[in-house]
Amino acid sequence: MSPESVRRPLEGVRVFDLTHVWSGPMGTRVLAALGAEVLKIENPARPDILRGNGADLRLRYPDGEYGSDPLNRNAWFNTQNVGKRSVSLDLKSDEGRAAARELAAGCDVVVSNYRAGVLSRMGFGYAELSAINPQVVVVEMTAFPSTSSQATSAGFGAQFDAASGNTWLSGDEHGPILTGFAIGDPVGGLFAASAVVTGLARRRATGRGCHVEIPQSEAMMPLFGEAFVAESRGVPRVARLNGDVTGAPHGLFETADGSWVAVGVHDDDQWSVLARHLRDAGHDLPDRWADAAVRRGEVADVDAAVAAWARGVTDADRVVEALQDGGVPAGVSAGPASLSGDPQLAATEYFTELDHPSAGRHPYPGLPLRVDGQRTVPHGPAPLLGEHTGEYVRPVHTVAEEAATA
Repeated sequence: MSPESVRRPLEGVRVFDLTHVWSGPMGTRVLAALGAEVLKIENPARPDILRGNGADLRLRYPDGEYGSDPLNRNAWFNTQNVGKRSVSLDLKSDEGRAAARELAAGCDVVVSNYRAGVLSRMGFGYAELSAINPQVVVVEMTAFPSTSSQATSAGFGAQFDAASGNTWLSGDEHGPILTGFAIGDPVGGLFAASAVVTGLARRRATGRGCHVEIPQSEAMMPLFGEAFVAESRGVPRVARLNGDVTGAPHGLFETADGSWVAVGVHDDDQWSVLARHLRDAGHDLPDRWADAAVRRGEVADVDAAVAAWARGVTDADRVVEALQDGGVPAGVSAGPASLSGDPQLAATEYFTELDHPSAGRHPYPGLPLRVDGQRTVPHGPAPLLGEHTGEYVRPVHTVAEEAATA
């Protein structure tokens, strides 16, 4: 069965996409992968800033070259918007809003990641759209809850990382640590895609649409529920950056070949396997470490012993495979370079080669979604700015004239 022959779950669903930058486009990228027709609405004079402007980081452009068409060559934009359609409309003009309102009225879903209240002020909130389309599902990815004192504040990934408590969990004895660049954005996007699917399921059951609000400052909080439970019971957080209260050892250890190996030992059987590797390499270990409770009490010494062993490992991949075969959770810390050439990802067609009219032919990362055994590969590259406007929007003067005489 070819990917083209598999009917995707959201085929027939049309999405009015008012998202920009990363969090929202990540969510609508998932919807496109599931078969939805995603109409990305962009102001022709002020398009999604993820398109770049020919003056941002060169590494985001093919071969580090802005080219003569930089708005359509940015790899970051082109990755997050595969399979979508671009419709250019100026929502700050009366004519543009009229045309957009007509288009939105015929859509099943509206998604935005504006500040709370902005969508309604633009005339595209749930109250406004449900009056003309009772079945519409509106998902607003606000920065903070619309009922909070910060409702109208802007928000960004690092801010969500901190506001959700994630930096506190990722920190160590020196204080909280940001978990990379804007990790809250894609997490919020995944929740938005889930919210859309939930809203459509509810519509099928009730015949009516609904309004869903996703404060992105809260989106990461469900990912670490056990920490909240522990703290509520008075169990203090352990200040170990890569540690786990149930694991000893548990962390990342640098090897002689320049790799970093993740090892997590959670029971005595797993320890016995790891200990055999350490002893085979000439490291002496106290017999008392066979007991998990003792290891947890002497975790710093246990970690130090494993770190010393790792520094003598010259083939991280081989050792990780041996540990996994013995039932020990282990893995090599992978970076983008190694993942792009990973034979397992290649074998499962995680990357898809796409021809883009301005950026050329490049592999694009996929999503962890399979339908009837087939990976949800994108049907096409990211759209050129305004590429599909004529397919969905009548000339704005026609819409404006009809609105004036109605």
